[in-house]
Amino acid sequence: MRSILRHLSLRQISIIGVAAGILVPAVLFGYFTVKTRYERELQLRVYSPMSQYADMLSKAMEVPLWNVDREVAGQFVQAVMRNREVNSVTITDESGTVFVHLEKERKPQNNVVSLTRDIRLDQKAIGKVSLELTSAYVDRDFFDDILKLLLALLAQVIFSFVLIWFVFDRRIVRPIQKLQRATLFLSAGELNKSLEWKRQDEIGNLAHGLDQMRLNLGSLIAERDLQNQVLQQELLERSRVEEVLRDTENKFIAIFQSSPVAMTVLRKAERYAIMDVNDAWLRQFKWERETTLGNPAMQAQLWRNPDDFDRIVHILEREGEIHSYEAWCRCGVGEQNLLCQVSGRIIRVGNEPLLVLVQEDITEKRQNELDIRNMNQTLEKRVFERTHELEEANSELTVVLENLQRAQQELLRTEKMAALGSLVAGVAHELNTPIGTCVTVASTLQQQTDDFLKQYEHGIRKSVLDDYLKNARLGSDLLLRNLSKASELVTSFKQVAVDRTSANRRIFALDGMMDELITTLGPMIRKTKYTVVAELPPKFMMDSYPGALGQVMTNLINNAFIHAFEPDKRGRVTISAKLIDSEHIEVLVTDDGKGIPPANLGRIFDPFFTTRLGQGGSGLGLNIVYNLIKDVLGGNITVESQLGKGTCFKITLPRVARVVNGA
Repeated sequence: MRSILRHLSLRQISIIGVAAGILVPAVLFGYFTVKTRYERELQLRVYSPMSQYADMLSKAMEVPLWNVDREVAGQFVQAVMRNREVNSVTITDESGTVFVHLEKERKPQNNVVSLTRDIRLDQKAIGKVSLELTSAYVDRDFFDDILKLLLALLAQVIFSFVLIWFVFDRRIVRPIQKLQRATLFLSAGELNKSLEWKRQDEIGNLAHGLDQMRLNLGSLIAERDLQNQVLQQELLERSRVEEVLRDTENKFIAIFQSSPVAMTVLRKAERYAIMDVNDAWLRQFKWERETTLGNPAMQAQLWRNPDDFDRIVHILEREGEIHSYEAWCRCGVGEQNLLCQVSGRIIRVGNEPLLVLVQEDITEKRQNELDIRNMNQTLEKRVFERTHELEEANSELTVVLENLQRAQQELLRTEKMAALGSLVAGVAHELNTPIGTCVTVASTLQQQTDDFLKQYEHGIRKSVLDDYLKNARLGSDLLLRNLSKASELVTSFKQVAVDRTSANRRIFALDGMMDELITTLGPMIRKTKYTVVAELPPKFMMDSYPGALGQVMTNLINNAFIHAFEPDKRGRVTISAKLIDSEHIEVLVTDDGKGIPPANLGRIFDPFFTTRLGQGGSGLGLNIVYNLIKDVLGGNITVESQLGKGTCFKITLPRVARVVNGA
């Protein structure tokens, strides 16, 4: 070998040396680098995730596998299946039955590694988790890297042989120094600085490989961080689910123990031995918890008739639930028996069927129902007797009520007759004076006429004729005046029923109509010490019945003269009006007299009510006013009064009166 080297030229030796110096270290370094990288990739992408997934799933599957919650278990398995190196995940229970199984449709069949871990709950194996991962993707990447490395070495050797003298210093030493500085940055962890290399030679490929390695390292670190975030979220979700499960379990225990009715949980696998009871059950049956739980002979001691429990179990196994089954149960203390209403259902916790029973004590309820039935029978008899007594009492009350109604009708008729008698007495009193005077005058005239006829048969003197004529003239005057007074009194009484057919409707000015009315009443007003003043807006037009309105005003003025003022004192009646709205007016008739007592305000419009019956008051004036305003004029009237200050009649009238039948 040495002789051969001695015969080689320096160029050849340099080429061989350069080639050997390039190829041998590159091959050795590439081999160890690729091998190390392959082992690291295999560890990072296959064995470490497989171990982590197995640990994570063995912990995460405890609660879902125990609660038979395939949905939650499937979520965890789906999260693991997102890794492309994972071929399949299988979760089995303690009996070997597949609980959850997921596998990829297209999975490599070679280079497969697997791992199986036990799933333990409270140090007890309740199932297994099996993972199957493939290293085919790692091998594929490994062969790609080897191919890239061989290509780089081949290109490097070719360029070295061609450009050895030209580029040895400029293309090897200096670039290596530059690459050395770049690797220092990479070794310091500064992966954000890229290796920019413009020359496409071996060193350039090496720089590109280093830059690609930098990018791969960055991607791996980012992927690792992403996986860490996913795992962190999964851990948080797992913690949340565990917290929810703990809360649910605590709530169930709290509800079970605080239930007011007796509840038991029986395990079917142990011949329906009692697994747990709540506090209400212990209080109701007075058994000790220690002697009750897990005791196979407890059912024979609890049920007075063991066939009842067998029938309950038979119904539950056939239908899955039972409702309102009544059976007698024994208490733990003494010889007391309880009649219980049993309801229940079969549930499954995992693969274990459990029987939940509710035993409600209805002993007192049934006794009360029996007492009520006995009481109802007694009560029906008492009700029948009481009904018979009430029917007799009702018959007596019916007779009394009929007598009372007849008495009421008799009292009403008596009151009407009394009112009629009072009215007749008042009318008779008012008519007594003019009619009595007329009778006296007529009888006197009759006597004088008889005397005159007797004298006329024997001859009559002129003086006798003159006396008779004077007496006849005087008597006729007295008769005419008294009969006129009686006629006016009768006419005023007849005005209680207002003659609507005599009303004449027309358009008139309110102020003009009032002035004419006051002028017409002037002679009557001047004979008194009172005055009547109209304070009305000018030209206030109305379409109504002036005759009826004049009658209302006349009656109100006369009422004030008779009732409001003292005979020896002066008084004033004021008539005013104002517009309420475009369709209604308000007429006020006010006096400054002595006022109306409050007890009489509600009766002043009643017919024949007067405080001066036999003293000039007929009791019909204000009733006529009320009827005219309501029935003819279509308005309303109210009164306000204070003793010592006067009275005010408020009349509300429409400006256009409604049409009265026959008008």
